[in-house]
Amino acid sequence: MSTAPKPTIIVIPGSFCPRNAYDPIISDLKSHGYPVHGMELETVGKRDKAPGMYDDAAAVASLVTGLTDKGKDVVLVAHSYGGLVACEASKGLAKSAREKEGKKGGIVRIVFVTAVVPTVGHSVSDITGNAVPVDYVGLEGEYLVITDASKCGHISFSDLPPEEAVIWAAKLTPHSAISFAQKLTYAAYKDIPVSYLFCEDDKLVTPEQQNKIIAGLESEMGGKTVDRHPVKAGHAVNVSQPKTMVDVVRKALGHA
Repeated sequence: MSTAPKPTIIVIPGSFCPRNAYDPIISDLKSHGYPVHGMELETVGKRDKAPGMYDDAAAVASLVTGLTDKGKDVVLVAHSYGGLVACEASKGLAKSAREKEGKKGGIVRIVFVTAVVPTVGHSVSDITGNAVPVDYVGLEGEYLVITDASKCGHISFSDLPPEEAVIWAAKLTPHSAISFAQKLTYAAYKDIPVSYLFCEDDKLVTPEQQNKIIAGLESEMGGKTVDRHPVKAGHAVNVSQPKTMVDVVRKALGHA
């Protein structure tokens, strides 16, 4: 059995979602011996001036840089909108890129969790086809807000009991609107191995959309393929099936 240290995992939430929705994931991964950091997205929760996706990416990149400069290998686990953030944040931090500079450490894998991952030059809105992604989301100033927790629960938390789904939907906070329009500038998936937790029952990022996202990445990966892990789960797999999500992350890392 290998005695190599386990990589440090950074969990990147989806849009509207506070970090504590991922606490079961973080604690379970820690119980398996991984050092884990959970991000609080800059774009989640109202501020005087709405940050954008590039601010989220800069925050992740800063954390990754601090770890890799200590020689640590890093894995990004990115849910939904977090997939775009993970790619943008990885610029210059791939392990392969750092090795060429004579540096130790770097990002060794990205695990996308039913993630929205546009190709370079495209945004979340380009994938969803609308600046306001669904009809239970409204625009208030610079922020997108949930306007109907019942509808949101039915779609985003579809594999929870209805009353529990509504409770979770009500916990979602405003999200910066500009982040959905900002375009990816770095194709991390070309330089870093990628896995994809494919949620077969997702009503928000549907299986059809997930297939298109994966096909788009593979069209630019020079013959490489996305390491795909299908599961029977809805969009908020972190809430409804946290053990499933952890099991897939460990499998993607070759540890399960």
